[in-house]
Amino acid sequence: MRFSASYGGRILALLVILSASSLAVTASAKRPDRGPPPPSAGCAEGGDTQPKYAIFLDGYPTGRWQLLELPCLDTQPESPATPRELALDLPKNQRRKFQIANGDVFYSGGQYRFVFAGRTGPGDHWGIWGGVLDISGGRITEIHPIVRTAGTREEDPRFSVDGQSIVYKSDGTIRIVSPVDDWGGPYADYLFADATGCELWVPAMLATGTVAYVRRCGQDELEWDQSDRVVYDSGGTQTELPSLGGGPDRFSHFTPFGDLVYSHLDTSAGRASLWYYNPGNEPYQLLDWTESDDDPFADRQTDYIAFSGWGGDGYDLYVTRLSTLASGLPFAVKVTDGINVLGTVTFGYEETQP
Repeated sequence: MRFSASYGGRILALLVILSASSLAVTASAKRPDRGPPPPSAGCAEGGDTQPKYAIFLDGYPTGRWQLLELPCLDTQPESPATPRELALDLPKNQRRKFQIANGDVFYSGGQYRFVFAGRTGPGDHWGIWGGVLDISGGRITEIHPIVRTAGTREEDPRFSVDGQSIVYKSDGTIRIVSPVDDWGGPYADYLFADATGCELWVPAMLATGTVAYVRRCGQDELEWDQSDRVVYDSGGTQTELPSLGGGPDRFSHFTPFGDLVYSHLDTSAGRASLWYYNPGNEPYQLLDWTESDDDPFADRQTDYIAFSGWGGDGYDLYVTRLSTLASGLPFAVKVTDGINVLGTVTFGYEETQP
């Protein structure tokens, strides 16, 4: 799951719910007439429109980023993909203590820019860090701080859809670093959204400046509650997505078409499912594939959606496709097996290989 650095307790709480609850299907609203445009041919048809790579965390907060090359995602692979651990290009004494959390990747200037939440050790505060993803070397290089404010918890960084900004959570507020033309700094950031008595987290950002985030008001961070709602914020107008009932909304992410994909937790059933929101329409259920579908990531250049699916022993990486779901034939490819998958990001295309 894509998570705040404070999210470790929430993960444990959800795992308890999943292991102890019976299963039920969340009712879905009617699909709107408007949807994403049909994609070009996928890999199974000889095309090359899918992402080539995925990275994910295998644990929190002492886990490591894992990199894997994705198989053809239009058919179920014959065997699970095998990831390799990404090394941190830091001095040995720092590398042992450094802790990492959720992050994002964007290709720009001939390099895969990598932004992530991290801290130098258990006693340090969480900040926003940058680096360069070296795929062939299996390393994260040029690691440097982007935002580190003493006494502040900074986390949940994501690039905007066009890669020109970084949106992140700072304590309970949403802030934006912009522009990020010079990777290495200097950087400037500003406050985008604040809500007294509420926590705003896991933001995503369009090139237009519109930001989506989850808003939680007046609840303990380990208590699943109806108050957790996805908010669509244009900087002047805030639109709270309609309540689906039964539990909180989580982990929203913009698709290349400007719509939102997010997960919704049904606490009585102990499972999450994926939902889709076209601005101006009612949300509808996108997928209910595994015992719990959570933490979706919408690929930036294709219609593929990666998510974490619960199978009883942990979360594995699954990938589905919007065009397949729109056809009324739900299908998801299981990519990994037996590896805990948190905070997946997909990326990489022929025209952008360094």
